[in-house]
Amino acid sequence: MTSDTSVTTVKVTVGARDRLAVLAAEKGTSIGGFIAGVAERIPTSAELDARDERTRQTFAGLGIDLTPADRAAGEAMWAALDAGDDAALVRAAAGS
Repeated sequence: MTSDTSVTTVKVTVGARDRLAVLAAEKGTSIGGFIAGVAERIPTSAELDARDERTRQTFAGLGIDLTPADRAAGEAMWAALDAGDDAALVRAAAGS
């Protein structure tokens, strides 16, 4: 991200705005600060691809070749964790 200090408006529903206000208050920041923090923490597809490549290179240096199926299994585990789906997490961890 850049250090640009200009601001803009983002339109959301009233419900979303109210939830963002609560989340921001819990973090001791403004809605804008909260959203900026979230945007900084969530990687882009390009950043994920670069991290994936670094991981592959690191494992390759250890003699372990990761396959696309390995990445898919890892993504399934993260998705299950994000969703709070314990059953899906168990399935993903089992490789099914």
